[in-house]
Amino acid sequence: MSKTTLPQCSTCTIADRTIWEGLSDSRPGEMADLCLPSRYRKGDVIYHEGSACTGLYTVCQGTVKLVRAGRGGRQTIVRIQGSGDTLAEDDLFRSDGRNGATAQAMEDAVVCFVSRATLMETIDETPKLAMNLVHRMAESMHKLERRVERLATQDARHRLIGFLLELAASDGEAHEGGIRIRLRLTREEIAEVIGATLETTIRLVSGLKRDGLLADLHGHIMIKDQAALERRGGLHLGVPRSAAPVG
Repeated sequence: MSKTTLPQCSTCTIADRTIWEGLSDSRPGEMADLCLPSRYRKGDVIYHEGSACTGLYTVCQGTVKLVRAGRGGRQTIVRIQGSGDTLAEDDLFRSDGRNGATAQAMEDAVVCFVSRATLMETIDETPKLAMNLVHRMAESMHKLERRVERLATQDARHRLIGFLLELAASDGEAHEGGIRIRLRLTREEIAEVIGATLETTIRLVSGLKRDGLLADLHGHIMIKDQAALERRGGLHLGVPRSAAPVG
């Protein structure tokens, strides 16, 4: 972890996509005092499951996964958080005061930290921040409920397709030949998200590639035929097919 050459709150370009929306405009000088930015390399752990929850984190750059350990040491990725998203917002209000998952950088990332005491003091002074935090927690709960429903009602193939289409909607970019998912994901990470074994995940991804729906592009997943993938999964998540190709 490094704290050198980091972006500053006074020049933040994503504030309007975070829980700090509006606060950075009205109190720009204080924002710089509130937040402590840190740089994490891919694979670095930001905090561990079961450790004391000492504050709130905001992802400024990069992507972070929240991982929980299961039986036999098997890991499950419960959430993937990108730029503008928060970490540990629900853990702040747990009765045991512990982090419910391990936060780990999936790629080089910059994460801002605000201590619990500072956050609570700022919430008392700025009700809008409290509302922003409640809205963010409600969104997280909705996503979790949707994921639990999929785990209970869908097979691994449909969970994989749904996950890939969600990634394309949130982290995809139009590219010659399809939709390129910006985040590099290992087969192990995909398996941990969809709740399948590594062997099953490899087989399902290989089958979709063989059918011409997916391809590998320099370590990235490329959705070659979005419409066909949606039909295969019985889903439509609104990924723009007509975006101008880049790259």
